[in-house]
Amino acid sequence: MSEILLVAKALSQSSDEDLVRVVGIRLMPTANFADFFDLATALIKPQSINGAIAGLTRSQLTAFKNLLDGKSTTKDKPYLEVLATLFLVLKKVTDGKTQYIPLESAVEAFRQIAGKAQVGNASSPEAFQVDQKLVDAQAGIAAFETVQALTELLIDLEQRYVREVGRASVGLPELKRLALHLGREVDYAKALYSLGQMAGLITLSDKRWRVGSEYLTWLQQEPAQRWLVLATTWRMLLGEQSAAEFVNAKALDVAMNEIFPLANDGITSHMTRLVSFAELIGLSSGNKTSTWFNPLMQGDLSSAAKLLTASLPKTQSRVIVQADLSIISVGPLPTKTELELRRFVETERIGVASTYRINTLSITYGLETGLTEAAIRKLLAELSGTALPQPVDYLIREAASRFGRLVLTDGATGTLISSNDQVLLTHILNDTALRPISITRLDETTLQTRFELDIVYYQLREGKYAAIRKDALGEVISNWSAAGGRKQASKPGNSVLVDIKRWRDHETRLGESPEGSDIVRQLELCIKSKGSIQVAVLINKVPREFLLEPTGLANGRLRGRDRKADCERVIPLSSITGVRLG
Repeated sequence: MSEILLVAKALSQSSDEDLVRVVGIRLMPTANFADFFDLATALIKPQSINGAIAGLTRSQLTAFKNLLDGKSTTKDKPYLEVLATLFLVLKKVTDGKTQYIPLESAVEAFRQIAGKAQVGNASSPEAFQVDQKLVDAQAGIAAFETVQALTELLIDLEQRYVREVGRASVGLPELKRLALHLGREVDYAKALYSLGQMAGLITLSDKRWRVGSEYLTWLQQEPAQRWLVLATTWRMLLGEQSAAEFVNAKALDVAMNEIFPLANDGITSHMTRLVSFAELIGLSSGNKTSTWFNPLMQGDLSSAAKLLTASLPKTQSRVIVQADLSIISVGPLPTKTELELRRFVETERIGVASTYRINTLSITYGLETGLTEAAIRKLLAELSGTALPQPVDYLIREAASRFGRLVLTDGATGTLISSNDQVLLTHILNDTALRPISITRLDETTLQTRFELDIVYYQLREGKYAAIRKDALGEVISNWSAAGGRKQASKPGNSVLVDIKRWRDHETRLGESPEGSDIVRQLELCIKSKGSIQVAVLINKVPREFLLEPTGLANGRLRGRDRKADCERVIPLSSITGVRLG
């Protein structure tokens, strides 16, 4: 049986926890996989295998080498178990005896790159002096900034339409825009997407980047709790056994070189990514580990969070509302206060001291979620402690009076754009930036386009038009689900666990009531790989099962060798009720 079939079968029998870890390590776009076969195909690709081999610890490499040399001992078993969860070896139990079978693709990758490093006992790193207070201060700021930036990315994905580019990638223009907004490099923006995806905060759905299943929980948490989500994700990707080897590490780069001798081989190594992520989330600073690194490696999450909290900037509850429509926070706001403010402001600069801006579009966002003009005025007055500047007061009143002037609704063949302001409709109709969505006039108060509601909404918002959406009942659709509006535009996207459940449901359907295309796909794959398959057949209304080695598929019939009866069988596809790997 081919490796794809073997790995697919092993994947279907693995725990959800093991599946979450392996797709996290390999950064697999789970939303793009229809079943375990798609995942297996991606896992055994050379680039993915090379990255996994490069991310093995010295002990795991030694165990793998001993397995290939036929010299495995009982000491190797824990490490071989880890290799099995990474799907570099397959675990087989027969009559109570465990056997570990290395994948041919993993053996080839190991032999290509393992010779570049000595696989044996590590040397002892030299002792050095560290200014721990300085390391903790810098690491705490890095953790705070990354938590802030991720929160900014999540809110941005609620308010923008970010398409998938290529296979599970983000377009360079979007990365540049986010980087410019955060005042950082493009690589930083790219790392945020990877970090958010691994933590279940963002996901791909319908060819679009969306907030993930953990989004709402994240927004309601305090900064230290948000950091703990990232830190536990980092530890999970490192692995329980590997984490134990990092206890008491002082220099992350030194420890990495000693524990992972191949970590720098190839840009695909997940260990290389973890080193950069450690700097981002404040587990290290300048490769020197923070005080909370060791408790995290030991699994003491509460102590790690407590130590980090002492190095985070302190919150305060005051802002300065200025006449130029900017709002300045001289320190981090409490989580609840910040969420209320973010319902109707946009960020210009985030950091320990942040700058926000209020405008017509931002106020419209807040009104969509159910806020009122009075509620906006009250919060700003409470936070500033003074009367609102006249330009701010005027803007709020004007935006509230114009709310609902431009309405989008679902039509029979696309989206309807309605307004009683004919000048506004004419302006939209003649706007060259909106030509991609092909807007035409239906009547004096209505325009139409064949594109779906969300696409038209985000396109108009991009052009600074304060459009709102309404459902069939005339209720305003909220743009930001975290704000608790009357109606959410869309629920947070699927997590990896939801995708895993989808694969398991597909596996069950294959064995019970598969669709014709599913059967054909499984049989073609089995024929190509010269494997075997269990086929459930209904003959004269009597259910039967055969273990076949398929040899051909043509004219709606399957031809294969029956192992048990030692004969060739020809079975109509219409009679097959289920298929499973042999």
